[in-house]
Amino acid sequence: MKYVTFDLETANDLPTDEAGNTLKPWRCPTPLGISCAALAFSDKDEPKFYYGTPKLAKEEVCVLVTDMMNLVKDGYKIITWNGCSFDFSVMAIESGMLQECCELAYAHVDLMLVVTFSRGHFLGFDKALLGAGLRGKQHEGFLKDGSPAPRFSGIDMPRLWKEGETQLVLDYLGQDVIQLKDLVDALEISQRIRWISNAGKEQIVPMKEFKTVKECFDIPEPDTSWMSNPPKRGDFVEWMEVLK
Repeated sequence: MKYVTFDLETANDLPTDEAGNTLKPWRCPTPLGISCAALAFSDKDEPKFYYGTPKLAKEEVCVLVTDMMNLVKDGYKIITWNGCSFDFSVMAIESGMLQECCELAYAHVDLMLVVTFSRGHFLGFDKALLGAGLRGKQHEGFLKDGSPAPRFSGIDMPRLWKEGETQLVLDYLGQDVIQLKDLVDALEISQRIRWISNAGKEQIVPMKEFKTVKECFDIPEPDTSWMSNPPKRGDFVEWMEVLK
């Protein structure tokens, strides 16, 4: 399969509501912005980066969208982890290319969406990596002065970018798209997404084919009666209507 993995980092923190719930990008009072984005190719060794200070300008985000459209025309399948509701919505807001981003989102493969629509709950990227026998996400690195950085995660990336730790953020982002590429390669062989639940039990979702977001809506809905607040399928594409 000829594919490219995609991820981005926002320029600003995701705000929360009064109850402490993280707002969706399209519900934020001010745009999140994009500090950097990356693409990792199945047939190339090094990722391609897009970045700007303090963030990518609208014209630069439009270049990213156009590049991704051209990749699809060239036969690449775009693959993300939770890209349908997050990355593509942010890109639509920042570029103003709503229709193009909607088409890209529906035609791409969101591996987390496959799990969520099949099992009725979210799954963290780390669990999927470890379940495939791969190394987990990067949480350590070095600051620009050479000193070790305190343990970090994706939530710290906007702050670190503003503090001038651009290389650390780019390294983190680059590692994410490369690890997603490693996961895709592993899934092509195993044909299953595997993880260990919090209760210590093995969980598996078959992956005989890489379903696009559009195709995921044909997956039979699982029984979620045991869950207090299961994710709703419409929530993942709500932005497409809200941003019209």
